[in-house]
Amino acid sequence: MADVIREAGLSAGAVYLYFRSKDDIIVAVATQVFGGIQGRLLQFAEQEPPPSPAEIATFLVRQPVLAREQAPADLFPLLLAVWSEATRNPALTKVADSILSGLRTLLTSMLDRWVDYGGELPMPAEELTPVFLSLVQGFVVQQALSSAPRPDAYTTAVAGLFTAAGLGSAAGPGE
Repeated sequence: MADVIREAGLSAGAVYLYFRSKDDIIVAVATQVFGGIQGRLLQFAEQEPPPSPAEIATFLVRQPVLAREQAPADLFPLLLAVWSEATRNPALTKVADSILSGLRTLLTSMLDRWVDYGGELPMPAEELTPVFLSLVQGFVVQQALSSAPRPDAYTTAVAGLFTAAGLGSAAGPGE
């Protein structure tokens, strides 16, 4: 907390007015970062025609890059710390589970909507959604540890894999 107080440039009393502990700060950061991503995903989900799985995947892997650009410090090592903390902190585990559950539900509905539009999936949408989330988490881990791969190259590779698998492109299902 001493480091946080120093970095914030506030008095200890001011910081403790908003956060009782380091854990409260971590929960607030995680909620803000993932809430922003979920909000952008909700807007993206409403487009017509519905986005294909390839478009959804590329949109998702761009989100941490956008969040990183808007953050006052390098966000990726912080995200790794939050994920690590969630393995031992029940309050953060609950927040992470809620966020991931919400993202899985939203992604499933997006994939189902694409199928309703005429697209095809090789398996039920709810079985694919963890793969989408893993693409993002894997990218963040690699970037935090080695600054590679380049975001544009990773996004292109993800889109290429989904498109090659017949899971759509920017043209939409059936085109």
